[in-house]
Order: sequence, then structure tokens, then C-alpha cells
Amino acid sequence: MKTKLTISCFLLLSVMSAQISGNQVTGNEVYNSYNKNSSSPRNTITINDNHLVVNVKILLNNKADAFTIMLGTNEEAETVLECNTNLNKRINAFTNDLNTLKIKKENIYVDFISQMKVYDYSLENNKAEQFQKGFEIKKNIIISSTNINDIERIISLASKHEIYDIIKVDYANDDVLKIRSHLFTEALAIAELKKETYTKAFRKRIIGTPNATENFGIYFPKTQYKKYQAYENSEIETLYRNHNQNFIKKLARKNTTYYYEGQDTSDFDKVINAAKSEIGIQYELSITITYKIDTSL
Repeated sequence: MKTKLTISCFLLLSVMSAQISGNQVTGNEVYNSYNKNSSSPRNTITINDNHLVVNVKILLNNKADAFTIMLGTNEEAETVLECNTNLNKRINAFTNDLNTLKIKKENIYVDFISQMKVYDYSLENNKAEQFQKGFEIKKNIIISSTNINDIERIISLASKHEIYDIIKVDYANDDVLKIRSHLFTEALAIAELKKETYTKAFRKRIIGTPNATENFGIYFPKTQYKKYQAYENSEIETLYRNHNQNFIKKLARKNTTYYYEGQDTSDFDKVINAAKSEIGIQYELSITITYKIDTSL
């Protein structure tokens, strides 16, 4: 009896994280729909005998002013003292090297994570017996800087001291309130243009003061990455001579591609810095303004 195994090609999409994301990305297997299905209204306009409702949406692609990188370290030894001493030597040597990047001591923080017993097994006469082998201490090193070019240099310096775990990189802007105020002003100007266009086109007159609601959202790079694998497999065909014959199949390693995909810009009235190549922070502001129409006309 011939048995044919066919493995079809596939495309896998899920979320990633951060501009230089760190290893936290590998745990994000479910796509975060929040950043693609915003709760803000669409940029539509409705008009009737009583009201004119104008929706405006604006998106800003903004460069980060500062970043914070978190690196994970660990050390194993027979005693807690030896474990902590060896780990601190590596950390101190690394933080001293950071002086070459002009990163100040106050911008470096070491976070003690855990201290655990480590167990192993001894095998004798086909008998496995568990014993305490020693201890493991884990600490995280948190570094902040305003120079985006420092990230790769920090990673290179860390590798010299056997620090390889890049947990995450967070980005921030200094004055979010100023950014929000700027977007609000831009949105009001667009809303005014829409109001004038529609009242003139439909011969309506606005009375009283309008009512308004606003939504403001911030989207960091770590919520806006995706990954995929694209490949096509061949077929495997084998001839079974009896029911006891089996075969071993070894699958080749497939490359996984990660890429940044920010907010879908098709639904925005205005996108500021739309062609900006550097990945940063996205700000979305939407406003809904309801105008009263003079019904006496």
C-alpha cells in the first residue's frame, strides 16, 4: 500500500513587538486587533434638517524622544554568594563599558528578579535520584537613553559580558499633551472646512454652539509588528512493505519574516509624516462635532 503525505504551503500572520523589539516578540502569537480596529468613528459626514455631524480623524507618525532597553542576565553557582558575586562582576563590567556611550549611572537600573534552587539528577544502577545542584539568580538591567543609535551599541557591549537576552525596548515622547493639542487644532481646521462645504452645498445655516466628543489613542511599535512564513513544500511518497515499517521525516528550518505595519491610513482625513521611514510612535485623534441647523428657513 502506498501512502502519500502532502504538506501544503501556508502563510502565518501574527503580532510582533517594538522597533527593535527584543525577544518578547516570540511570545505574541495572537494578533492584537485593537490597533487595527480603532474605536474612533469613521471620517464621515451626516446632515439632515436638524443637525450636521462631522467626523474627523488625524494620524501622526512621530519620532521617539527617548527609549528604554531591558536586558536579562542570569548566573548559576553552587552557593548564593558565589552566584551573586559572579553575576555582579559581569553587570558592573558591562555598566562601566556603558560610559563609552556617555550613558550616566542614573540612567542605569539593575532589577533583582529571582533567586531559585537548581536541581539535577544522578544516575546509578538505572536509578535516578534528584539532588540540589546549586542556585540561580536572575537580574534585569534597565537602560534609558535619548540617542536611538545607542541601542545596537548597547547590545554589542552586552554580548562581551555574556548578556544576550534583549527582553524589550520601549519608546516615549516627552510632551504628549503638546502633541495632542497640535492634533486637536489640525482636526478643528478640517472640521471647519467640512462644515462650510456642506452648509453651502445644502443651503443650511448653523445656529447655537456645537457639541463635540474626542478620542485620542497612542500606538507603540510593540503592538504593530507582524510575522509570516512563506514557502512551498515538496511531497513525500513511501512504499510500505508491512505494517511495522516506519520512516522518519526531518523538516527543514523555515525562515520567519517580521515587519512593521502601522495603522491603516485609508480612513484618515490627514496623516502627518506619512512618508517617515523611521519607525516611532503613532498618535491618533478623532473628533465628532454636532452642529444645530436653523429649521426656520
